[in-house]
Amino acid sequence: MKDRQTTRRGLFATLGAVVLSVGLAGTLAACSGQSTTSQETTEQTTTEQSATRIFTDSSGREVEIPTNVQKVAVAGPPAQQVMLTMDSSKLCGLATELTDAQKTYFGEDLANLPVFGQIYGGKGDFNKEAVAEAAPDLIIDIGEAKDTIVEDMDALQSDLNIPVIHIEATLDSYDKVYQQLGEILGEEERGNELAEYCKNAYDEVDSVMQTIPEDQRVNVAYLLGDSGLNAIAKGSYQGSVVDFVANNVVVVEKASGAGMGQEVSLEQIASFDPQMIVFGPNSIYDTVASDPAWADITAIANDNYYQVPGEPYNWLSSPPSVNQILGLQWFARVCYPDKFDTSATDVAKEYYKTFYNYDLSDQEVADLMKGATPNA
Repeated sequence: MKDRQTTRRGLFATLGAVVLSVGLAGTLAACSGQSTTSQETTEQTTTEQSATRIFTDSSGREVEIPTNVQKVAVAGPPAQQVMLTMDSSKLCGLATELTDAQKTYFGEDLANLPVFGQIYGGKGDFNKEAVAEAAPDLIIDIGEAKDTIVEDMDALQSDLNIPVIHIEATLDSYDKVYQQLGEILGEEERGNELAEYCKNAYDEVDSVMQTIPEDQRVNVAYLLGDSGLNAIAKGSYQGSVVDFVANNVVVVEKASGAGMGQEVSLEQIASFDPQMIVFGPNSIYDTVASDPAWADITAIANDNYYQVPGEPYNWLSSPPSVNQILGLQWFARVCYPDKFDTSATDVAKEYYKTFYNYDLSDQEVADLMKGATPNA
């Protein structure tokens, strides 16, 4: 019994010493100015909370995104183009492979990035496995809001457990697109620079268009394809520049949103009777004047047809992205040259410098705009 009592006394003595030691350590820590356990916990909680924030995207979805976004994947070509102009260093992959011409403006390094594909468009080949492996902080979709946009974004986010946001973009909202991206990426200065350019460009053309009544606007057909028999119809997302600046005579029951528009016949084109035709890159611009089948089309007979510049992207469409801001300024000057104080060449040089950080030489801009101006 005596041994058991001695053992218990020893145990209590030991416990008391431990308690005293812990208490003393806490007192000494407080006296020395060190953070207490409670303070450390509060600071840790605050840090964890500030690591993310809630972003409400254009579809109304509230998405928890990182405060510090370093790696971005894009959901399609329109978003890719915007990110290339905003900050290409944050891209961890591409929606489409860069062409040799595009490498001239964006560099060889980007060409080595993996290609993830796109969630919309004819391909619909978005490689979720490759995106998951790249582990971006954020997936961004920019452009037209599809009818199923909420379901599509939610499904992609659920599948990959990566935040996914949609930012709607229209001709009159690219300033807001860049402002939002500046906030999301922590690059407000760059975002504001591009936002200001987009707003000024749109406002300039809009002010001119307000002086031209609908019935005095040029009747235009925008034709693509190696035979010129694909048309971008009125009301399509791809045709927003033509619709805004001119009277798009290609009116169909249901306008296709595809990059190549819809197939039409030469008889249909004749019935549309365009005063002006704009041919897409790699179409029949160079040969159409010598083709008897086109000789009676009003625009061809009157030598009133042009070719859209196509590098690094088609200025009017394909993809319909911020390239349309450049196309808007160019095409308005083609249709109404007397309404502007600056030339299409001036616009091209400023746009390439601002968005691509590329100084076009006089020869480069002449090559780029071959067939694209009334004086060409």
